[in-house]
Amino acid sequence: MRRVYKEQAGQLRFRRSRLRVILVDDQTILRRGLRALLDAEPDLEVIGEADSVLEALALSRRLLPDVVIADVTFPNSDGFQAISRLRRECAGVRVLLLSPHSCPECTRAAMTSGAHAYIVKASPFDVLLRAVRSEGPEFDRAALPVNALPKQRRPTEQSVKAQVADMTERERQVLIGVALGYSNKRIAGDLGRSVKIIEKLRSKMMHRLGLNNAAAATRFALDNGLLRFGDEAHEAGPEHGSAAAGSTPE
Repeated sequence: MRRVYKEQAGQLRFRRSRLRVILVDDQTILRRGLRALLDAEPDLEVIGEADSVLEALALSRRLLPDVVIADVTFPNSDGFQAISRLRRECAGVRVLLLSPHSCPECTRAAMTSGAHAYIVKASPFDVLLRAVRSEGPEFDRAALPVNALPKQRRPTEQSVKAQVADMTERERQVLIGVALGYSNKRIAGDLGRSVKIIEKLRSKMMHRLGLNNAAAATRFALDNGLLRFGDEAHEAGPEHGSAAAGSTPE
């Protein structure tokens, strides 16, 4: 549910005394708590709220905020993919991601989506304030705990190359869906297969590749060139933008 506080905020672009912020979180209590903290800062002003990134996109088109602070962990959202779209369609907005996870896979996905900072929710409030006020165009590594910083990529082992080469097209499609955070039901719908078939294929594929969760799938897909956030081909789902249900074998 979108909530707007300053209906004309988007029309007052010449007033730069305070940074205008939109908050995105599906938990109303947490969202209101963060708004209270930000509104207490003399140079910040929360001009709207949304409970999904897609709603925040529509709100940002209208209000033209300086900063969007989004939780990318809540259900029923397109997560990092929607962040990439927000960056493209709302030029100049600074996007900060909040998450309870500090894993390198999530950090890498945030960087690839075009976010300006990835902030673990357990961080001090000052870390968020610094990221909000920063004017740097690059990803803010200072907002991350040391153990969340992406490590230098190891040389790809021949076994991993062989695993990728041996994957069927259907397995690639399912892997991309998992990496994008899609549910089994959504992947099944996109590919024109039953949920049971997708569950079985997903389980076998994840086990064979040694992937324990969706975060690991995201890292594997990114590391091996199977997933590129912002690519128009992936915005239509794991089927690479086509509705070729049944066009490839399991």
